[in-house]
Amino acid sequence: MTSTGIPDFSMLPPDDDRGPKLLAMFWSYCAISIVMVALRFYARIQIRAVSWDDWLMLLTVVIFVIGASFITTSTLNGGARHVRYLTPEQILFTIKYNWIAQPWAVFSFATGKASVAFLILRFIGRNTVYRKYILYFTIATIFIVNGVGCITIFAQCDPPRALWTPETEAKCWDPIVQLHFNYFQAVWNILADIVLAILPATFIANLNLPPQKKYALCILLSLGFIGAIFGGLKIRYLDGLSSRSDFTWNSYDIQVWTGAECFVMMVSGNIPPLQLLWDRFVSKKLDSSYGRTPIKYYHNGTGYSEKINRSNSNGHGLYSLRSITSSNKFPSHTQIISDDDIELPRVPENAYANTDDNQSSGTGRDRSFV
Repeated sequence: MTSTGIPDFSMLPPDDDRGPKLLAMFWSYCAISIVMVALRFYARIQIRAVSWDDWLMLLTVVIFVIGASFITTSTLNGGARHVRYLTPEQILFTIKYNWIAQPWAVFSFATGKASVAFLILRFIGRNTVYRKYILYFTIATIFIVNGVGCITIFAQCDPPRALWTPETEAKCWDPIVQLHFNYFQAVWNILADIVLAILPATFIANLNLPPQKKYALCILLSLGFIGAIFGGLKIRYLDGLSSRSDFTWNSYDIQVWTGAECFVMMVSGNIPPLQLLWDRFVSKKLDSSYGRTPIKYYHNGTGYSEKINRSNSNGHGLYSLRSITSSNKFPSHTQIISDDDIELPRVPENAYANTDDNQSSGTGRDRSFV
């Protein structure tokens, strides 16, 4: 205010609306994630290998889209502007949907990281027990920590509507309590990303693969490091959630970095299963018979179960080996061998007579990660 008593409006922040940028970012993330998960299911259906990791990633994308819808509702009503320029009705509406969007974003981290963990479980050896315990512990704790985080978002006030209607009489925690839990939750998610990125490297070195393929596999399964970096950058903006004076403006940065972290998590979790499509349509390592005929199991009496696509003949009476897994007779690690590494001689037609029984018995379980 000036010395004449007239308010100095030049000191007020400009009425900027960052909503269009926020919406463009979130819906671009949604479009890319939907396309990637659709391609993932196409690849898995072609080899009849849809499993828990695929469904969890699909659930992650669905949750992310729902959260983006709530953020859109908030943003279209002034959720990315300074609160001083909003009407009382807009303030009530936009802050309400801002709070409602938060648990969807939080829980998407649990399902997304669990999907990556189940992806790793698909192809680790049967005798690497401690690695399985690490993965199961990671899955359980990320669901617990992020689940509790979803609950505390609304449990911090009784009744919860006091979060967006300050005039409501309510008992609320000190915002610093929720802020400290947010820090803990963010750090735990970062640690989970690091564990899921490092763990595959501990057994990929033992796989029967050429060195260049080991390096490529390590890179694909270590993309979670990027998510950890984004999670670390997000931490500096968490205090915006504890601010109540200009909540709509201060929560913008945390929304941007939360969306970016979740998007990176979905992309890095979808890339490894898409390698099969890359080999089929780009590098041409798989021929046109890919996915067209049922995959059969051939048992050679050595304790190994060999998974063969009968239509994948190369014209010289040879069949490509899709994957080979040691049985309980061999306490060694699982071996994953590509199509280019080993070829099998043509098997007599009657060798497939009991393949359905063998397949149902579980002796030929596939460990291929794609």
